Amino acid sequence: MTLRQALEQAVEALKTAVVAMADMALANLREGLKAFKTNDLELARRVIQLDDEVDRMEEEIARDALRIIWREQPLAGDLRLVTGILKLITDLERIGDHASDIAEMTLHLEDLHNPRLMPITTRMAEGVEAMVLKSIQALIKVDQTIAQSVIDADDEIDQLFQKAVNKIALELKQDKIDPNEAIYVLMVAKYFERVGDHAVNIAEWVVFMVTGEHKQTPLF
Repeated sequence: MTLRQALEQAVEALKTAVVAMADMALANLREGLKAFKTNDLELARRVIQLDDEVDRMEEEIARDALRIIWREQPLAGDLRLVTGILKLITDLERIGDHASDIAEMTLHLEDLHNPRLMPITTRMAEGVEAMVLKSIQALIKVDQTIAQSVIDADDEIDQLFQKAVNKIALELKQDKIDPNEAIYVLMVAKYFERVGDHAVNIAEWVVFMVTGEHKQTPLF
């Protein structure tokens, strides 16, 4: 096997691993959102348990990426790809963490679940799920256009979060919501916003893979 073939094989294995991690993070997020929307406590507990697997995958991919950089000494596009993967797996891991966080809040809301507040968070949940899905599609295809669409969608999620804050504040002022529930729902909305931010980070690293620039700063 030539040096080039060894590099290509290692990079392909790394790509396969990060796609598997992305799929698991997305699956956990979807299950966490489902548990929250349906108040499914058993599902929420399963989501919490699955978080360790995402953490394990992050550690393995990080080791493999560093090994490729050390042993294979990739250049140009290959180096951008490996570096981008090394960076974005942190965001995938955080998405998995927030899926677990959302599931944890579902357990706290067991006796407080108020359908009046569901529309506030449902739109955010749908929006961030779409962003994460697109960020993974951008990663798989190394597609700058798809990545940019994720970045552009972030403002809407931020606006929805502010609407959620305003709605919860109004409900509290009018004594229409339990204060504990308000806190938990607000935390869930914040987790949604953070998931959107991590999807944007992934998209920005995909742009870097293509252009060599990250947030207007050329790296290679």
